[in-house]
Amino acid sequence: MKSEKRPKRKQNLRNGQNNDNLKPMTTNNLKTNRIIQLAAYIAFFCLTIFYFWFFAGYIFYYQEKSMLFQTSVEYLFKHLNQPGGFLVWLGELQTAFYYYPLVGALVVSAEICLMALLIARIGERITTKTQFFIPFLAGAILVYLQTNYQFQTYNLLGILLQVFVFYLIVSFLKRKSSWIPILFFPGWYFLTGSFSFILMMMLLLHLFFSDEKYRWPKMAILILPTILFILISGELLFFESIGELLLYPYANQSTGNQQYLFFALFFAIAFLPALFNIRITLIQNLTIRKISVLQFTPFLIILVFGAINISKYEVKDKHYFEVEKLFYQQKFNEVIAYNEQHPSVNILTGFLNNIALAETGKLTDKLFSFPQSPDARTLFLPWELVGEVLKRGGYFYYSIGQINEAQRWAYEYMVMRGNTPEGIKMLIKTELINGNYRVVAKYISILKQTVFYRDEARRFESFLDNETAILNDSELGQKQRLKTSQDFFVLAENPQANIDLILAADSTNRIAVQYKFALLLLQKDFENVTRLLPLLKTAGFEKIPKNIEEAVVAYSLLNLGKYPEFEGFTVQPETVISFNKYYQIFQQNRNNKQQAEKALQEYRDTYWYHVFFR
Repeated sequence: MKSEKRPKRKQNLRNGQNNDNLKPMTTNNLKTNRIIQLAAYIAFFCLTIFYFWFFAGYIFYYQEKSMLFQTSVEYLFKHLNQPGGFLVWLGELQTAFYYYPLVGALVVSAEICLMALLIARIGERITTKTQFFIPFLAGAILVYLQTNYQFQTYNLLGILLQVFVFYLIVSFLKRKSSWIPILFFPGWYFLTGSFSFILMMMLLLHLFFSDEKYRWPKMAILILPTILFILISGELLFFESIGELLLYPYANQSTGNQQYLFFALFFAIAFLPALFNIRITLIQNLTIRKISVLQFTPFLIILVFGAINISKYEVKDKHYFEVEKLFYQQKFNEVIAYNEQHPSVNILTGFLNNIALAETGKLTDKLFSFPQSPDARTLFLPWELVGEVLKRGGYFYYSIGQINEAQRWAYEYMVMRGNTPEGIKMLIKTELINGNYRVVAKYISILKQTVFYRDEARRFESFLDNETAILNDSELGQKQRLKTSQDFFVLAENPQANIDLILAADSTNRIAVQYKFALLLLQKDFENVTRLLPLLKTAGFEKIPKNIEEAVVAYSLLNLGKYPEFEGFTVQPETVISFNKYYQIFQQNRNNKQQAEKALQEYRDTYWYHVFFR
């Protein structure tokens, strides 16, 4: 009998268990542990959902708009051209359902909590003790990583899948069946790429700390075939370098440039079997009134990381993506109202807001109601092969009727970053306006293979070979009428110059006229604003827009000249009175610019304030 007990004791010691661990836990203690653990999981899950839904819902909006998942078999096969591609495909499938941000908050919160629960169960298998600290710390770090809108879904899925498979192995695979994950590991590497090395390390450590008869052969078989698979497949199957095969699908940008914290979590989970075998007796035995302090560490972790996440919360990101969402929906008046309520100095926010102002005919009425960039980047985005600029810059050209240039920006972005919902829709709209119906049909077929954009694909399909329907459409018809018929070279690096080329070809383009005057106003060019006033008449304006009128009044009064006279327009007396009052206050405080700026706050939305203080 003694000889039968020795291996049992040896195995327990290998697992880091001492005689104290072998003492059965009392029913009351076990019940208390379970209740505390359950309460911690419920609190963690609910608070994570609350944060992702009420604070960081824009994360899911951004990620859903950054890719276009297709349900076709061809799209799946396209992802199977290298190890890890299937994991990326799986991440894109989940991201497609972020179309509804609440679904994203629920799914991501559930996955993070599931991972924490699986880690706890793995720890209990190894130590026979209820685990509190490590599972919740890993979960909290994942929540922190996920709060960065660039942290891609496949990172979370990649880690979760390794933990899940390892849990299945240690829980259900015994004796001969334990060879299954060893023999088929190269296949798992093909499916999940570099994330599979987490599982490899966990299996190696699990075998090392065990007393299995064939543990050393298993460790060798786990490592050697995988190395051979990578070396051979890199040359014969995937034509990728060893470095790329070892890293893919990991990319620093896909973690939101949080590589250090991500790798810390990556290796911590990979070394879980070793971490669970570390015993820190002082912490484990620390109690307050016979209650283990370790039991309440989950709540401490939740509080600490909750405070960190709230402090990390970027209101400007939320505001921008809300503006972008309204812009894509063409709710231009709502874009303007939202920016009035939440002013932003973000260049891209100002850029989209100015397009909304131009589309509603308010650009030169409310230009200075919003922060503007002195270099006019809130009006035009110069050509850059930078994702965020390239993704959005074409909307300016689409707005003013340079359809071919808008199509070029959208196409270049597609080539660099792949298909996105709004990118493919822009390509469809520009090609419809240009009458390239065969190309449109190709893009529509892509949109019809998506999960949530099939209705829009069918709507676009109704315009094929139907120019009358295009002309009658409120958006497409307007842009087709704005489209310049005269050919000229577009100066992508100098978008301001394109305005003059458009107006030379068509001076009735109201949106281009607004942009021309807006640029002159930002440049504080009184003289040319006044000189070009006849353009307003040509473009069909019924009155002088507010900011232009302010420039005309200032130019005329400061130069002791008369107001320009042309048929159909008059300067409002209220504007003259307002300027005189403004100028009087300015003169009273001219020796102290800061004092003058403070005294003239009610004029912040005027051209005059811009001239003197911007």
